[in-house]
Amino acid sequence: MARAACEHVDPRSPQIIVELGAGTGAITEVACRRMHPRSRLIAVEIDPIFAQVLASRCPRAEVLNCDVRDLESHLERLGIDKIDLLLNGLPTPSLPREVNQIVLECFAKYANGAYFSQLTVMPWIYKPMYRRIFEQVTFSLVPANLPPGGVYHCRGLRSDFLGRIPGKNGKPGPNGRHCENGNGHA
Repeated sequence: MARAACEHVDPRSPQIIVELGAGTGAITEVACRRMHPRSRLIAVEIDPIFAQVLASRCPRAEVLNCDVRDLESHLERLGIDKIDLLLNGLPTPSLPREVNQIVLECFAKYANGAYFSQLTVMPWIYKPMYRRIFEQVTFSLVPANLPPGGVYHCRGLRSDFLGRIPGKNGKPGPNGRHCENGNGHA
């Protein structure tokens, strides 16, 4: 899955790569090995323990221990005004709509025209959903993954993507944010 997710990491050309939901770094590690020496990889992980493991495992990555809702302010702080590739490990279909809107609006502002590579463990199920949001959608199947999964490689946000944002209407978590699992995390 990690190799499939990193299909558009270019070893020949510097890129700004952002990974959402980086976890403990399975994809981050592959991206760091593959990317150009002058590329930057910003790995976003909300769980502080995972972020600590990630930073130790992938010292080339710039690890942000934050909520994806705060991504834009962190990108500004880091002086990033353009993203060349977004690797998304977040479960987009099951996230609250407000989180998906923030992610897609940030993508539109910083990365429209770039690839949005989305992990899934449900091959082909969500292809119609991504086709409603993006002009181009391809799918790389990874049958060796357990369960079988793959990666959607999406490009070119549709002009009406804001009216097509997927997600659920979550319940407020303890910190007042809307979340599906009710614990304040997306």
